[in-house]
Order: sequence, then structure tokens, then C-alpha cells
Amino acid sequence: MSQPELRSNEAAQAEAQARLAAIIESSDDAIVSKTLEGVIVTWNSGAERIFGYTSAEVVGKPITIIIPEDRLHEETMILQRLRNGERVDHFETIRRRKDGRLVEVSVTISPVRDATGRIMGVSKIARDITPQKQFERELSAAVKVAEDAKEAAEAANRSKDHFLSVLSHELRTPLTPVLGAISYIENDETLPASVREQMSMIRRNVETEARLVDDLLDLTRIAREKVSLRFEVVDAHAVIRNVVAMFEDGIDDKALSVTVALRAKDHHVWADPGRFQQVLLNLMSNAVKFTPREGSIAWRSSNANSALKIEITDTGVGFETEMLPRLFKPFEQGEQTVTRRFGGLGLGLSIVKSLVEMHNGTVAASSAGPGKGSTFSVSFATIPAVQQQPSAGSAEIGKRKPLRILLVEDHLDTRQVMSVLLSSFGCIVSVAGTVKEAVALADREQFDLLVSDIGLPDGTGLEVMRRVSERQHVKAIAISGFGQEDDLRRSREAGFVMHLTKPVNLKMLREAISSLGAG
Repeated sequence: MSQPELRSNEAAQAEAQARLAAIIESSDDAIVSKTLEGVIVTWNSGAERIFGYTSAEVVGKPITIIIPEDRLHEETMILQRLRNGERVDHFETIRRRKDGRLVEVSVTISPVRDATGRIMGVSKIARDITPQKQFERELSAAVKVAEDAKEAAEAANRSKDHFLSVLSHELRTPLTPVLGAISYIENDETLPASVREQMSMIRRNVETEARLVDDLLDLTRIAREKVSLRFEVVDAHAVIRNVVAMFEDGIDDKALSVTVALRAKDHHVWADPGRFQQVLLNLMSNAVKFTPREGSIAWRSSNANSALKIEITDTGVGFETEMLPRLFKPFEQGEQTVTRRFGGLGLGLSIVKSLVEMHNGTVAASSAGPGKGSTFSVSFATIPAVQQQPSAGSAEIGKRKPLRILLVEDHLDTRQVMSVLLSSFGCIVSVAGTVKEAVALADREQFDLLVSDIGLPDGTGLEVMRRVSERQHVKAIAISGFGQEDDLRRSREAGFVMHLTKPVNLKMLREAISSLGAG
């Protein structure tokens, strides 16, 4: 190589080294070199910024000057790995600044080799990750707070579920014997008409109280997405007729004219039968409540676009067009004067809307104005008509062999009233107040039907169902003040065919027993 070429080559090398030195010096990271014994050889400005020492203060001193005492073992481990030719990547640790403050760093440490490949020293790059680690700690703390809040909320919800379940039971249970006794007296034709009319009035008010409890609990379940649906084929026309029949007393009391024009050719829908009926019951209840004496109510059904449309029109109080956006919101009943005049909590239409939408249906309302009546309509997708079997419940209980019923109920008043009612249906009734008594009766007698409360002093109705079923085949109806979705699910899973919530409507109880007894 000629002299000019040699000088050019040296100049290029010097320029490269200067560029490399400039890069190292300007780096925000600490770039340090040390011997295999851990003595500092070079120390850039990044190291000065991060650790607080100048180059003059640390070069020639051991690297342990920046290592806390409780982490000195790390240096021994690192040097051993480097002597073995290994590289240490992104090792997160803590180092100490000149002022004593600790700094969190991520270090990458590599062996430095000479031209022969011999390890002659160590290169160390340290990055200050204190802000990053602080952010991670804050994020972790925030996540922990959120998780704790979620756990607290879930615990609160569990407590609320338990409270609502107990509240439901405690409110419903006392109403059951009252409603049962009143219904029995009301149907006693030997009593004067005036007495029976008074009993009818009391019964209506007890049923209203029960509906208010149901509405409050339903609203809570819907808001918390606790409502589960069990879909099956439902004949909407049959449900409409049944709903109208259930309001016979209210219709007669107000001398209302009710017409039913069921013109839909396709009237079978895929729905939860109980919730579907609840939708129509709420609409009918509103119509009867808000329609004045000698007014009229009209039911209609029709088909359009593969859907079943059900309309109920009344000649009641109606509403302003401006009220429509609020009509299906909870606790809305038009003007406050309407609430005071007709009572109620204004939950029925909100529940209707939620249940219809859970069936992928639609709900609508219209009115020509105050005092000009209202029309409410719901639409559900239809399914092909199915061959319907005659209803087993259509047969009268008394026309068959008397059913032998095991009644299990711990509430004395309810047990006595229920026993009288079931006997009035023509059934032979044996009563028990505990799981133990029920099992003992099942050991001695054969029963056609089990009617059991869920909450018992020595167990549950679910246990009664299991233990009685081990001894004999029996159909069963659960009757309970616990009416949450989870309660209904557990009843079904235990084998109860029906779950009636207290206070039990006399007609519903008679129909349920008739239906199961004919099966």
C-alpha cells in the first residue's frame, strides 16, 4: 500500500472512530466499558446523566460504585456469564446514583473481544426505565383498584340478589293465605252477594299489591340482564283468549265492552310462554285500568311481512304525542295527575318493551290525544303453524278420579288455606310442614302430584322433590315466594314441571293442577 493510501486509510479509520465516539457520547443511554474484573474504563455523558457521576469520578473505580449492596451478587453473576462468552440482554435491575437515589434500568451487557477473539473486557448499555416502571406500577395499581371495585360490585350484586330474593319471599308469603282464603270465600255461593262483592274487592287489591312487587323485581332483573328465556312454540291466539278470560272480573266491574278479532292466519311464535303472556297481561291491565266505565277494548291480530301483529285499542285516557318518547320508560305514567288518579308505579310498559325486544320483536303506541284512547301493538316473527293437541287443562278435575296431592308448606296459614282450596278442587290432600314429614308421607302413601314450597325449615323443596322422586314417580309444582330467574331455573333442574310464584292466583293453580293431572 502506498504512503498516500496508508494516510487515507488511517484518516478514514480516525473519522470512523470519531463518529463512533460522537454517537456514544451523544447517546441518552449510559454506555460503559469495564474490565473483566469490573473496573470502569469508559463512561459516556449518558452515564453521567443517569448516574450523576462524571467520567473523572468513576473511571478506574469498580462498577460496584453504582450497585446497591443487596444487588452486589448480580455483578458476580454477570461477570461469570461474560467470562463464559455469554451476552446478557435487557436485564432489569436497580442501580444507585451519586446522590443516593435509586434508578431502575434495563441493561444489555456484552463481552468485548480482541482481534484474536479473546475476551478482554465488557460493554454495558443501561437505559433509564424509571418512568416506564412507574407507569407500569400506576397501571397495575389502577387495574387492582378496578378489579377490587369490580369484585365489590359483584359482591354487592350478589347481596342485592339475595336481598331481592328474600324481600320477594317475605312480601309474597303473607299474601298467599289472604288471597287463597278470599278466593275461596268469593266463590262460596251460599254467602250473600254483597259479601262476595266485598271479597272480590279485597282480592283485586291483593292481586294489585302482588303485581307491584312483581313489577319492581322484574324491572331489577331486566336492568341487570338476569332474565333468561325458555323458548317454545306458542299459540298467540290461545294466549290472547286466556288473558282476556283472566280479566273477566275487572271487565264486568267496569261494564267494559271487549271484542276479540283474531284474523292472523299465522299465529304461532317462538317465545317464552310465561314472558309472552306477561307482555299481553300488562297491555290488558293497562287497558282495563285506564278505560272508563262502559268503555271498550278491542283486540286484533294480523299478519304482515312474516310477522304476527297484535293490537289492543281502548277508549281510555290516551296521551299527548309529546309523551310518546317517555311512554316506555320506567316510572312514567303520563302526567302526574294520571299516576295519582289510577295508581301504580308506571313499570308495566317498560317491562313490555324490554321483554318484546328480548324476543326480537317490536312494540309501538299511538293516541289521538288525551281522552281519545290508545292503541298498543307488538309484533313477533311467526313460525309455521303446528298441529295443536287439545289442552289437558280443559278437563274438569272433578270429572276424573280424585288426585292424591302431597302439599308441603311450612307457613301454617298458607298450608291450611291451600289444603282447603285443593280439597275444594276435588283432590285428596295430605300435608307436611318439613322435608322430614314429606318424606315420611311418601314412604307410606302414593301420590299423583307434589305441590311444594321451596323454603322449608329443615331443607328445601328441591330436596323434597329429589327424595320423593326416589320413592315414587310424581309430577310436581313448586309454589314459592322466591321468584327470581335463578329460582325458576333451579326448580326446573330439580324436576318441577311448574313454578308458581306466591301469591298464587286461584285460577292459575286450578289450571296447573288440572293440566298435570290429565297428563
